[in-house]
Parts: sequence; C-alpha cells; structure tokens
Amino acid sequence: MTTYITPAGIRVSGDSAVELLEQLEQARLIPDESGPEFMERVAHYFQVEDNISIDTSNPENFIADLIQNDYLSVIDVIDG
Repeated sequence: MTTYITPAGIRVSGDSAVELLEQLEQARLIPDESGPEFMERVAHYFQVEDNISIDTSNPENFIADLIQNDYLSVIDVIDG
C-alpha cells in the first residue's frame, strides 16, 4: 500500500488507482459526483489554473498524471 499527500495536505492510501480516486473524491465532499465527473472537474481546474493536461480516460492514467505533475507525492510505501 502506498500513501500519498496532496499540496493541500490531503492523505490518501491504496493499492490501486481506483482506491486512490475514491479517496480523493470523498475528500472533496461533493455528493453524487461520479468518478468520471470528478476526474473531468479536476482536469479542468488544472487546465485553467496551471495549463496542465490531465488524462481522464481511466483512473490509472488520471492518478499517474497527478503524480507526474506533483499533485500527489509519495510519503509512505508498505509492501504487503
């Protein structure tokens, strides 16, 4: 399991991109927003604010782009 932190201090942990995505969605506290809607909203924010493109085609690519663009940073890795 890997634990990540966002620049805002939100911590998420998981073994898969889907688990990380679900935790990020829950941390944002927007009820009734689906995974694809959440990814699109976050990608739009990064495009407008930082001119960064985030891939929303699937959770794996989305999380990989967040990591590559320093929105998620590894803080702990536990091999299980």
